[in-house]
Amino acid sequence: MDPSRSIPNVYNLGFKAGSLVAELLYMQRRVTLSEVADALTSFPVLYKEWWLNLVANDPIHVLVETTLIIAIVYFLVSRSKDWKASDEKEKLTAKEENELLYDWKQNIRAPLAPKVQHQPECAVIHKTDGRTITLQVNVSSAMSASSVSTDSTPVTNNVSTEDAFKGGAARAGESIHPAPEFKTVLNFGTSDYLGRSASNSLIKEAAIKALDKYGCGSCGPRGFYGTVDVHLELESAMAKFIGTDDAILYSDGASTVSSTVAAFAKRGDLIVADEGIYEPLMTGVSLSRANVKWFKHNDMADLQKVLAQVQESDRKLGRKLNDQRRFLVVEGLYKNTGKIVPLDDLIKLKEKYCFRLILDESNSFGVLGKTGRGVTELFGKQLMRDVEITTISLENAVGSIGGVTVGSEEVVDHQRLSGSGYCFSASSPPFTATAAIKSIELLAEQPETLKQLRENQLYLRSKLLNLCQHKLEEVLVITSDERSPMVILQVADIPETKNLDEIAFLSEVVKESLNRGVAFVATGHQSVGLVRTAPPPAIRICVSCLHTKEDIDHAVTALGESVDFVLNRMHDS
Repeated sequence: MDPSRSIPNVYNLGFKAGSLVAELLYMQRRVTLSEVADALTSFPVLYKEWWLNLVANDPIHVLVETTLIIAIVYFLVSRSKDWKASDEKEKLTAKEENELLYDWKQNIRAPLAPKVQHQPECAVIHKTDGRTITLQVNVSSAMSASSVSTDSTPVTNNVSTEDAFKGGAARAGESIHPAPEFKTVLNFGTSDYLGRSASNSLIKEAAIKALDKYGCGSCGPRGFYGTVDVHLELESAMAKFIGTDDAILYSDGASTVSSTVAAFAKRGDLIVADEGIYEPLMTGVSLSRANVKWFKHNDMADLQKVLAQVQESDRKLGRKLNDQRRFLVVEGLYKNTGKIVPLDDLIKLKEKYCFRLILDESNSFGVLGKTGRGVTELFGKQLMRDVEITTISLENAVGSIGGVTVGSEEVVDHQRLSGSGYCFSASSPPFTATAAIKSIELLAEQPETLKQLRENQLYLRSKLLNLCQHKLEEVLVITSDERSPMVILQVADIPETKNLDEIAFLSEVVKESLNRGVAFVATGHQSVGLVRTAPPPAIRICVSCLHTKEDIDHAVTALGESVDFVLNRMHDS
């Protein structure tokens, strides 16, 4: 084929176009309508001649060009149809609109800047020593009793915060800066289940050696210059102990959970989460910007209902299973309720409806299972197969600082570039990583600590059941799982407690228990607005392997006396 044969036609077409433009721009006389019409009508004839000549001399060029033109037109038309279809998909159902309206009324309408009440601390942690805790107490207010309100307005004074045991507003006539004193009490308020955070000499010795060798740390993110050899050793030790391909270390427990969820779930993905998840998981779900559906706390029947609704929606929209990444988000041992997830039923539903599972074992690791490997070991499940992604805080049973996510190499490697807490937070100090390594070694070498924890857990539960059923006439009831070392006591739903301000009542009980030498934690008021469903007011009692039977007896006795004291004062007022 001779390309020069098509040149005269191209030349004629270009020459005609240039001539017309020149005449319009530079002609001194006015162009008549007939001349414009003649020029315009001549172009189709010239273009037709050029096109026919091109077809005859270069058919391949015509084929390629025609294919491209048809493809462009097709993509433009189909894309517009996709936009219309997506607009139809984005329309909310009546149920979804009602849920959004409910959330808006409950949360978004709240004041942007609520009134701040300045509450001086009544008692703060000064030192922990395993089974005991030393508090710095304000003499003028911390150890004295206060009234309990039975109306709908919560009492703000003497309210214990979750981990610092802080008090409330000072009463009239008290000094703003009272003189402090120190008081040592039994520690049933922290989640140091294995007594590793302050009382184990082997862990202390390892941490001191690491501090002498490395100093405080690099103060840089892991991916830049913050990784030290002990960080890699901890990741390897955790992966080996729990039986996964790899592990990734974060500098604190909360960011481990929230960063992991947000690293895998993105906008357009689907998360189905338990309404009872605690704050770090809730933060991760929010940061992911994924579509979220909720099921009732630890209710597998409701979960199946939600998953069936998702499946029905897929059928109506013609959506395939691999069109959207989908995750179930749960805790192994729920921090706010002390319930244990029914992992058998959950995994069956996960496999039936093709979801991936993100399981937080922050409170179950080191506690549940024959060797303390968590709820997966308790139910005989396999990580990386039954549970794709597992997060573990090192700040509970391990007794250190930080957290890890374990799983396959793909799960771990993905977070080294996508986990915000890993990429942008300073790495944990080497001495805390060393302490965690030693703690994991002791968990494997000293199974007797786990055995002692379970004995204490059963003994405490039996004593509390006897107290609630007989002496307290079931004013308080145990709502946590019997296998949990974290015991949750809630106010019973009986006529005698119908008008009781539960938050104030339980806070006063905890305060009076502190007066009697035992530290508990009152919950239910710190997490409002930070979780999907606010946990009910409760007293959380955490037992450790270091407690003796005498300690437990004293704690139960103090609790009973405190409940009686507060109830009697309430009736007298």
